[in-house]
Amino acid sequence: MFQKGPFLKDQNHDFLPDALDVKLVLPEDASDAMFLAACDLAYRFGMETTGYEGTILAEAGYKGNQIIFEKADQTELVLGETDGDGVKVYLRGDGEALTAFTARLCNTFPKICGERSWKDLLMDMVDDFILRGEDGQLAELKALQEKESGAYAVYGSPRWSEEQKKEAGDAEVYNYKSGQKMYEKVYEFPWEVEVFEELLETEVYPKLKEGSTVKITGAVSETESVRRKMCEAINAKIREAGAVPEQTTIYCAYKQGYSWLAEEMLPRLKEAGADTVTVYFKPFLPEGQTEWNDENGAIPSYHNLSAETPDKWYDLPIRYLQELYPIEDLLVKELGIERKNVVFKAYEGEDDITYLCRGIKENSVCCEDAYKAAWSERPYMNEYPQMGKVHPSTGYIKAEVNGKPILDKKVRTDLEEIWDVYQSEVLPDCRRYIEEKTGGTVAEEMQPFFHELRMDITVSEPDEPTGSREDLISSLDALHEDMYFAGGDYFKNYGIQKAGVMLDAPGLILPVIHQKEGRPVFRVTLTEPLKDAACITKDGETAAAERKRSEVETWISAVSWENGELNFHITVKGAAEATVKAYAALWSKGVLEKCSCVPAETALVFETESGASYAAQTPEREERPKAKRIENINLHEHELIGYDTYREIIEELKEVPGIEVFRIAVSYTGRELYAVWLKPEYEGYLSLTKRLARVPSEVINARHHANEVASTNASFMLLKKLLTEDVYKELPDKLNLILIPMENVDGAAIHYELQKEHPTWKFHVARFNSLGKEFYRHYFQQDTIHSEAMGISRIYEKYAPDMMVDNHGVPSHEWEQQFSGYTSPSYKGFWLPRSLLYGYFWYVMNPEYKGNYDVNKVMEDVIADKIAAYPEMKALNQEWSAQFEKYAHAWMPKLFPANYYKEMINYWIPYESNPAHGYSSIRYPWITTVAYTSEVADETAQGEYLNLCARAHVAHDEVTIQMLMEARNVMDCRFTEQDGTILTSYIRKRPMIVSR
Repeated sequence: MFQKGPFLKDQNHDFLPDALDVKLVLPEDASDAMFLAACDLAYRFGMETTGYEGTILAEAGYKGNQIIFEKADQTELVLGETDGDGVKVYLRGDGEALTAFTARLCNTFPKICGERSWKDLLMDMVDDFILRGEDGQLAELKALQEKESGAYAVYGSPRWSEEQKKEAGDAEVYNYKSGQKMYEKVYEFPWEVEVFEELLETEVYPKLKEGSTVKITGAVSETESVRRKMCEAINAKIREAGAVPEQTTIYCAYKQGYSWLAEEMLPRLKEAGADTVTVYFKPFLPEGQTEWNDENGAIPSYHNLSAETPDKWYDLPIRYLQELYPIEDLLVKELGIERKNVVFKAYEGEDDITYLCRGIKENSVCCEDAYKAAWSERPYMNEYPQMGKVHPSTGYIKAEVNGKPILDKKVRTDLEEIWDVYQSEVLPDCRRYIEEKTGGTVAEEMQPFFHELRMDITVSEPDEPTGSREDLISSLDALHEDMYFAGGDYFKNYGIQKAGVMLDAPGLILPVIHQKEGRPVFRVTLTEPLKDAACITKDGETAAAERKRSEVETWISAVSWENGELNFHITVKGAAEATVKAYAALWSKGVLEKCSCVPAETALVFETESGASYAAQTPEREERPKAKRIENINLHEHELIGYDTYREIIEELKEVPGIEVFRIAVSYTGRELYAVWLKPEYEGYLSLTKRLARVPSEVINARHHANEVASTNASFMLLKKLLTEDVYKELPDKLNLILIPMENVDGAAIHYELQKEHPTWKFHVARFNSLGKEFYRHYFQQDTIHSEAMGISRIYEKYAPDMMVDNHGVPSHEWEQQFSGYTSPSYKGFWLPRSLLYGYFWYVMNPEYKGNYDVNKVMEDVIADKIAAYPEMKALNQEWSAQFEKYAHAWMPKLFPANYYKEMINYWIPYESNPAHGYSSIRYPWITTVAYTSEVADETAQGEYLNLCARAHVAHDEVTIQMLMEARNVMDCRFTEQDGTILTSYIRKRPMIVSR
């Protein structure tokens, strides 16, 4: 009644009601109490609209929406039958009871606990009665048990509490989304070290003679310590044969150029006293091709779909420059030279080499040598060879005896062997399983097809920090990325081929990689959900199953006044009467989760289609006082925050005054998303409509991609500053600010477990949700299995934000995938960190929204000035920008763009206004002026560096908040009255006016 709907219309589509379409009908003998009640209703309706035309009292013969006052002994508000003349609501009663009832109703309805409303609760009840929610599943079970005994099993929501399980009695309760093993396979491989040594045993050692000189050169994808042991063992074997080891060198097959420069050339350059080093790399191009293709890489392509280009190379022309990163840091440190004295150039000679390193001392060459790296060629996808080719590193072995070559062979790395099995067996096995399960027919709405494709890999590979910034040399981190993204691409392309649609939520593709010396082991386990949807079985047969939302309706048919309290009559249509009866009984016992959504002792009456009614009383519960200070809460400012820690902080924040902490969504796996609203201190009824019509609104979202970890820390750190620093005392009166500290809660849970073993890996498996879905594509939908997307949808509808800030992150070290062309195919431009902090402005080009662009430009300015004021942040921005320039932008400026403004990089992404777009500034440009995405290099940050990344987020958030607090809001205010008819409006014009 007091929200957008039949009575309150939104005619200008700004999510705020601007027209009142209801009139009050008073009897001719209306009492003073009726007039007082009518005044309360008129006041409340006026608080919920920004415009009004006409009169509030109905004239004779009026046909339309009506609230009809009637004298009666029972005080109540009753929804009447809707006819062609509109909606009729009857307000019955008289005297003090009527005035008290109406005052309470106008002060509190439809709000329940926190910022939730009856609309939210009624939709949750629909989900209960269609067997989607845990409360409804328990009620359905109790109804079935009451009707007939048997062996019951509930395949239900993951959110069943222990109390609810006890209430289920002998029935077994399972999370229907949990996994059951469908098959498991184990693959074991010879260790590449053993293969290398076996070649020596069979093809070199037997040919050695007394006094022979032997030179062994090779590459294996192993750590330096493993390779050192190999060299020692080889030299010992040569000596055992009476021969002389002239030189034994084994490089790392992964990033061979870096290994060669660091282990071979650096000591020689140091000895020669080089003051300048020039490294030439051969452009990596197909034979006969000389042109470098430079595509746009400012934003991800997200999808790597099939193309009829089987000879296309995924690798970039600068592939072998990329493999050198971050060698400059090592050369500068060890040689004591300046960065400008390390020079990279493209090799233009005819020699069959990959690298040429030339040391210069006092303008003369003092040291020079060349190296040829080994690589193999294969299709990016075995089953889709038309997509193109990739060229992962491979190993090799070369042997010379007395200066004559006797052996020259490739030695496949452990990772190549694993990748072969992944492409030729693991992914096809999973596809065949899906086809057997579905009968060969697949469709987008049939996802997920499996619960988890888990790949446990134990393998000996390099995985170590370089000592510069957050950089790693880790073929294992790269393998994790390759397996996850290539697996996703496989199913997307399979969907296009099979069903004409991408399958981008097949289930969780989860590599779990362990570093250990010795033979590789690859264990593959496929699990599927216990059931495709919630259901209850009796003696093994389905007794009840989840239905569609359209099959059930719930609404408040009446609100009555009993003993000074509001009683709510809820009509349930489409649910079995026995289930409704059980639901009411369980509500009174306090077993249902929904009980906590309404104030204690609230009385409900559930009414069915047959006319039966079942009373329910909300049990008493202890309300926690808001008396906690945020300074006394451990916000874990220097620690990576996982889901469990996040929930602990959220529960403590619920006791902090000045804020409202409320749940906005529940994820696919049952985890909770919360928002924090900085609430103004206000006596009496607080109209959000009037607030949004008076001051701007901002939503700051965090952890949409859960491996981008610093934004959760930043949310809590920012909140602490806003609640404790004097400069923000007036914030609630000047700005509606909402923080969402962790949006992708399922991804955060996955990430936290993985980082325990590898605390600095990128873990893009946690970028999306537990089904592998980029769920922002489900924003603004009314229903979706990717239910975490409902959080932003609900917040947007409620707060109609002028500004959406999405705090994101990028890798803190290079994002390499050697089995995908060295860079991630859909994220090529993100290979290397370019800055500690940079941003994206998503704006509309339509001339009618020119003012939006102007606000974005001011925001760019104030953020740049703010970051420049922090020497540590400014210095790291400059350092990373220099690396990005040297290794990437200077060579391929489109793929690696760097749009500098005041020493910060920002990307301006223009669109035409589009009502179907995922970004609110493009979808609703008349509402949202700015959609800004910040990026800090925090995948995966820990400790002090994590805190620095979080502080960078806080810095740009703070200055943006201050800009909005100081903004000038232009009001369109109108009022005319003629012959008793009022025409009035009070609308805040957007965009607001901001200044630097």
